[in-house]
Amino acid sequence: MEEQYIEQIAKNLYGYFNHVGVEAFDINNELEQVTHPITREKPDKESLRAIEERFLQKTQYKRSHDGAILIPVSVVSDPRLHEEWYPEWWDIHNNDESSYYWKRLEDHLSRELTRKYGPDSAAKVVRSIDDATYRIMDKLANPARKEFSYKGMVVGYVQSGKTANFTTLIAKAADAGYKFIVVLAGIHNVLRRQTQVRLDQELTGIRDVESEGAYIAQPGAAKAWNRLTSADSDFFQGTHGLFSGYCERVTPTLAVVKKNVRVLERLIEYVSEANSEARANMPILIIDDEADQASVDGNANDPDADPTRTNERIRTLLSYFSRKTYVGYTATPFANALIDLTTEHDGLEDDLYPRNFVVSLPKPEGYFGAARIFQGDLSDYFVQQIPSERNQLYRTGEITTSLARSIDQFLLGCAVRNLRLQKEKPMSMLVHVSHIIDEMAVAKRIVEGYMEDLKSRYRDAVQSAALKDDMREMWNDYSENAAAINRDLKLENFLPDYNEVWTELDRVFQVLQVLELNSRSDDTLDYTTGEEIKVIAVGGNQLSRGLTLEGLMISYYLRESRQYDTLLQMARWFGYRHGYEDLTRIHTTARIWEFFEHLALVEQELRSEIYRYEEDGLTPMQMALAIRDHRTLSVTAPNKMGAAMMRQTSFSESLNQTIWFPLDQPEVLRENWYLGSRFIEAIDNDTDFTNVNDTGVFLSNDKVDGAIVLEFLNGYSFAGTESTGGPGLPDQLLLEYIDRRLNHASPELTQWSVAVVGNANPTLGVNPVDFGGLQINPLGRSRRYSEKGYNIGVLTESPHLRIDLVEGASSPYDNRDSQNPLLLLYLVAKESRARIQPQLPLSANVRVNLYYGVKTAHVDLLGIAIVLPESPQEPNSYLGQLI
Repeated sequence: MEEQYIEQIAKNLYGYFNHVGVEAFDINNELEQVTHPITREKPDKESLRAIEERFLQKTQYKRSHDGAILIPVSVVSDPRLHEEWYPEWWDIHNNDESSYYWKRLEDHLSRELTRKYGPDSAAKVVRSIDDATYRIMDKLANPARKEFSYKGMVVGYVQSGKTANFTTLIAKAADAGYKFIVVLAGIHNVLRRQTQVRLDQELTGIRDVESEGAYIAQPGAAKAWNRLTSADSDFFQGTHGLFSGYCERVTPTLAVVKKNVRVLERLIEYVSEANSEARANMPILIIDDEADQASVDGNANDPDADPTRTNERIRTLLSYFSRKTYVGYTATPFANALIDLTTEHDGLEDDLYPRNFVVSLPKPEGYFGAARIFQGDLSDYFVQQIPSERNQLYRTGEITTSLARSIDQFLLGCAVRNLRLQKEKPMSMLVHVSHIIDEMAVAKRIVEGYMEDLKSRYRDAVQSAALKDDMREMWNDYSENAAAINRDLKLENFLPDYNEVWTELDRVFQVLQVLELNSRSDDTLDYTTGEEIKVIAVGGNQLSRGLTLEGLMISYYLRESRQYDTLLQMARWFGYRHGYEDLTRIHTTARIWEFFEHLALVEQELRSEIYRYEEDGLTPMQMALAIRDHRTLSVTAPNKMGAAMMRQTSFSESLNQTIWFPLDQPEVLRENWYLGSRFIEAIDNDTDFTNVNDTGVFLSNDKVDGAIVLEFLNGYSFAGTESTGGPGLPDQLLLEYIDRRLNHASPELTQWSVAVVGNANPTLGVNPVDFGGLQINPLGRSRRYSEKGYNIGVLTESPHLRIDLVEGASSPYDNRDSQNPLLLLYLVAKESRARIQPQLPLSANVRVNLYYGVKTAHVDLLGIAIVLPESPQEPNSYLGQLI
């Protein structure tokens, strides 16, 4: 078939794929129906292969190792540091005996997932896990080598099944010859225990606790796992024989430990007992779950400081082994990507930067993440906007309308799921108001009080009728949105009649618990009992990372974090909601909603970046991920920013003003004044200025060319660090941004409004001054007292920032075209005084006269303010490593 028709058919398939979505598109079925656009003949096999390949290129899809087409796993690796081995090993050992642990797990997963989702969905999930872990195994070091040190990272999504992935990876690694598996399972006991139980269910078969989940059969003695930990016990030396004894065994050894300094020290002491020859017999695989938490060196910003203790202990543990692979798993890899590549510490293993490989897992089918919940048409159904009422709850100790509404929805949702024959499944509600334990206790009392009141009214013959009517109104709204979700997502979830729901509430009231989950509370949430669980979980940090709230339906969430990774990890509502997708709701503030909209874009861009690095053939050591910045949020904690630098600074929708002035450099101030006067004079020759409403603000009648404005700004001397005691305005970055926007393929900032700002009438006994031919009454601006630098605090006034917009604009950016910034030139009188003369001795930041204590000549100031509109081309800043 001719090339033009191959491209045309592939393009048509790509358009149809985007229209129907991944879950409805079957490439094999579509290829069977392809015909030549002109002759209508069936293409030959070679042409069909070419069409398929072209389609896969467009969709960024790939074939798995066994031929199935799957959402792509992006892999960035360094072939120079890797000896290819796994595909050949797999071809030889893909049988029940040589791949014993994986084949057993594959059968177990197939049975359990078939029971939950049916055979077709189960087969897809197992195939996806198999392919993803095949690709990761392909990048691990060959455990048969005599010596190696590998470090990698796997990036998933919050609550997306990373545990299933690394459990499978452990099984395959054990088959291939890794003998010592250490899983670093978060920093809380509850998460360590949860991980241990999961690995026992799917790998060892050892049952320490009664659990709802099925356990795999224990292997026979020749294949039995050796455990150094159990569900009820983290690692303790005294409970095991010598480590050298495990080194002599042929079966693998498993330890699931907290990222706790004392626990890691005990493990290090234990393995150090064996001599180096014995340890050389033990290829070690460390799986670091939540690898951005505690593992990253918090002292990386200080080259002279020792690494933080957990980071140091992990690296020390690795140093005891000559055959070692470290794989960090995380959904929030910001801190990991910013680990300084140049960091070295004498006597320590290299830092944990994933220098060998980075794998980005695809978003699984049926996964509910930030993009689905907080973006697009469905967000109004899933997200219920509420006031920020944390302080009100704590201050009054009384239920709010929003919290009561969220609890009511949870009760209704539980009743619906019971009627859907899901009553044996866990059902959870999250109440996350604060990380402060005292506030959690108050929230628990409020929820318990409301629940007792509801139960009392429900069972009271007189009050029951009124409550039923009130709940009916809630049901009408809740079920209407549920029906819309089912319709849009093409789901067949059954919505019962309200009277059935009302009757079923009695059973819900009987079993529902309110638990406070924190380090001080005795409450525990145990899904392994097999009992019917319906719970409202009130908590903070324990609910913020790793721990799964099973069957989470309703979230009441008020806690603001200012860091990307922390905020994403606190979103326990991400994950799978099979059979109750339509009943899921998040009650949160508009501000937090906006944060998650932003984070959805960050996630998408981060994964696109990894894919781009893969396509370009770059290595992890060349992988300088660009992370979208936010004006309010930080990417991660300051001590984990590592080698982060601003890669590209956007000033989209920003106010930039000079508040620092070199008052002790009169020649610089005079030059700025002269430059500004000449600039206005040149403009005034082409266009008149109008005194807007006699306010003393003179606005140009016509727009000014952006190139002329940039020339003026390039000549203006901004205050530098040496004369301010502070950072001043980032003038170089600002001017580079303006230049980029002006010279972009789709130019912006081309037509500027320019205004000169003075007072309506003379003040301070100062006569008007001539400025570029305009008669201006200079403004008064005092300054904040400081022993270093001269800072006036604020230059602008709010009405000035909208001076060129239509009347009624509520912000400087309302309806401001991307071509139309505003430049304001402020004339400040040297006689400016503080309104209230301060008492001596002066304290920091107290207001003083503008030139108080300045010994050099006093001259008038020219300050500038720049209002920049939203940039469709460059709306955000990006930071990352410079490599």
